[in-house]
Amino acid sequence: MLAGRLFTRAVFLSLEKACLLGRRGGHELLELLYPPNCPGCGAPIDDSSDQLCPACWQQLRQISPGLYCTMCGHNSGPYALIDGRCHRCQNRRPAVTRVLRVGPYQDVLRELILAFKFRRQSQLDGFLGRLLAAVIIGDDQLRRAHLLVPVPLHWRRRWARRYDQSELLARAVRKELERQNLPVPISFDLVRLRHTPPQTSMALSHRLINLKGAFGVRPDVDFHGKHLCLIDDVTTTGTTLRVAAQTLKKAGAERISAAVLAVAAND
Repeated sequence: MLAGRLFTRAVFLSLEKACLLGRRGGHELLELLYPPNCPGCGAPIDDSSDQLCPACWQQLRQISPGLYCTMCGHNSGPYALIDGRCHRCQNRRPAVTRVLRVGPYQDVLRELILAFKFRRQSQLDGFLGRLLAAVIIGDDQLRRAHLLVPVPLHWRRRWARRYDQSELLARAVRKELERQNLPVPISFDLVRLRHTPPQTSMALSHRLINLKGAFGVRPDVDFHGKHLCLIDDVTTTGTTLRVAAQTLKKAGAERISAAVLAVAAND
């Protein structure tokens, strides 16, 4: 059954690649005919070589990761962190031992992610990938990871969206890391086996049930002794990262970290 699913996915990916190349070519043609708009706020951009309007650039320059727990990724006050962990994570031994982020899921960063993820602005992959690569480069542990592993979409959702945003992010991150003489390969051996409903409005307990058996690893893949870095756009409760990491650990991975563009509030 797994072999059949993987064959279907391989055929689909070949079609998707052709569509993505065609769409990017069409996007470049449209930029020649019509002035681009800022993906952060929709305002016209005078200089077509720029990717954001001046106001959104200013907002982006002010974004910082902020004070947050590096185990769960959530905001924390300056006196609530002990060795980088919040009070909830002090005694935990999670599957994902380190979560780093570009910033909180708000303001211009949120709008850029929404444009990239839901408004089919796949050309933002390089821009957002460079932001995420900077997080990895700045962390001594993550930049020594053996492999980048994008959190995959199921082929049905990927077909509807026309691309997998986490895969595009991982490719852009790898490209930037190579440019900085820090080559880290990508593994696409983590696959989505089940099509699951979106988790946005689900309670934590329902999210775990929803993702049960959702991920798998390709046959004969052995991650024994490897430090893997999961790549995703947004995390809220961390359930998806956790279930993906548990799947990778069953395949032998020694350590799982994660790098995400943003962490959404989970109050």
